[in-house]
Amino acid sequence: MKKSLLVIKAEILKQQRHDYHSAFIWFSLLVWPVLGFMEVYYSYKPFEITGYMGMLSGKELLAFLGTGYMAYTCFWSMVQNAWSMANQERKGGTLEIIFLTPANRLAMCYGKALGALVQEVWMFCCFCVFILIYTGTIGFDNLVMLPFIFFMLIISSTVWGGMLNTIFMFSRDASIIMDVFDTPMVLFSGSRIPVGCFPQWAKMLSLIFPLTYCINIMRFVLNLQGRKEWIGDITGLAVCLSMMIAITLVLIRKIERHNRETGELQFY
Repeated sequence: MKKSLLVIKAEILKQQRHDYHSAFIWFSLLVWPVLGFMEVYYSYKPFEITGYMGMLSGKELLAFLGTGYMAYTCFWSMVQNAWSMANQERKGGTLEIIFLTPANRLAMCYGKALGALVQEVWMFCCFCVFILIYTGTIGFDNLVMLPFIFFMLIISSTVWGGMLNTIFMFSRDASIIMDVFDTPMVLFSGSRIPVGCFPQWAKMLSLIFPLTYCINIMRFVLNLQGRKEWIGDITGLAVCLSMMIAITLVLIRKIERHNRETGELQFY
């Protein structure tokens, strides 16, 4: 366990020195998510709030989008980072280190994911907490649950990002895979549109993404949209994360076997 934690720490430090080396980059990590949040909010604001989506006021809409966009930003950073890291390391000739080093492969994949998460979303999460305080969503009854929410997002995003890091090792050009994962996730997860507004087939599709369960749990804790229970979401999230860990392990073994046989990492 100690060696795995050291591997994760090394990957985080490597990313910090490679990608986050100027004040402008740190500034942009807050500006672009905030602009994206404002784009979504003002897309809804001109329309009359009728309660159809479970919101009766502008502040409820702001809190709804704040929770959804905060969770989505965590998962989006994983998709973006998994694609960019695989692409940069393939071009730089360092992707093979994953299988040349005696370090734990799974720890390296999770370290790459966790590095991007910690660096890219902490400032935006602070902004979203401010939004929730402004809208009165956070009170004394749910304030103690904030650490649980952040821990849940970190674990879920890291497992999601670790799986994507292994998938993107297979391809020279993974941009299409990035689109396949990101666009359906933001549409069906409930980050911008409540899942209850979708037809049944779309509700079933939303169960594929761990982001859906994370958003449902967050809104339950913060008393948004009148959710009455979270046992089903906790169970669904646990099953989803377990399946992703299993997929990650299978993919790592498969690509390592392929590399030993052919000397190449990419399958296509």
